[in-house]
Amino acid sequence: MYYIIASHGTYAQSCKTSCEMITGHVNDFEVVTFTENMTYENVEKQYNDILSEKGKDKCIAIITDLFGGTPYNVALRVISKNENTKLVAGLCQQLLVLLNSDESLSSAMEQTAQIFMNFQKDDIKQEESKKSIQSEPAQDNGIINLRLDERLIHGQVATYWTRTLAAERIMVIDDEILKDEIGMSALKLAVPSGVHISVLSVENAAKRLNNGIYKNQRVFVVVNKTNTIYRLLKLGLNLKEVNIGNMGKKEDRVCITKSVYCTTEEINDIYKIEDMGVPVFTQMVPNDEKRTFKSYLDKGGK
Repeated sequence: MYYIIASHGTYAQSCKTSCEMITGHVNDFEVVTFTENMTYENVEKQYNDILSEKGKDKCIAIITDLFGGTPYNVALRVISKNENTKLVAGLCQQLLVLLNSDESLSSAMEQTAQIFMNFQKDDIKQEESKKSIQSEPAQDNGIINLRLDERLIHGQVATYWTRTLAAERIMVIDDEILKDEIGMSALKLAVPSGVHISVLSVENAAKRLNNGIYKNQRVFVVVNKTNTIYRLLKLGLNLKEVNIGNMGKKEDRVCITKSVYCTTEEINDIYKIEDMGVPVFTQMVPNDEKRTFKSYLDKGGK
């Protein structure tokens, strides 16, 4: 029996290494790593390779670092084919030490949760200080930002961007996701508490936004294809600008930035978007420099 532990970057591997310092050699944890230039398919392949080699029926659980992050969202699809495998978010050193000390999954989770629960609010001096929100003004149709991100709603979008933009609604626009039951479930799970979600086809989204249905809301639009943006513009949608945030490394794509890879066709789509009067820039997270897409092309990427 074994566990798969998965994270952004090397966190999962580091947890496993640290666990070995405390409990001795660790045989029961297989590591999946997700880095910036990876796609869903890359992560899913790592999961499936481990399950194939170690045995699907012997995997007790997949434990990921963040609820709603890419490792979690991909695992949600993987466990749909492995009914006996559990999915847990909240990977930490304490949990691994307990599991490697022969505690059951449920017992280890309960003990880890209890540690956090022991910290009473009254025992900790807290200052209620709200971070200054870099609030983008909303357009007349309600849009505050349109981001192209192939992972759609994941950790960066659900937490960092949504909070920074003070978004009240995340709108995912894509024709294909509407046919994907598991994908739809993952999107709904990943949305932060208190934030509304809409998942719409390209035509329906353009119609509803053009009709001003969301004009009194702050709508964060997320798409996963350059062509979707071009289609929205052709349907008359007013956009102030477009952020190309994340496009993973795939065959026939060239590196534009460390998080953006494009095919010739996708680059042409972006040029067509700019020809329609909409500036295109790249910014992975709010604290990154905001640079025009063309500036990377002029310098040969990166």
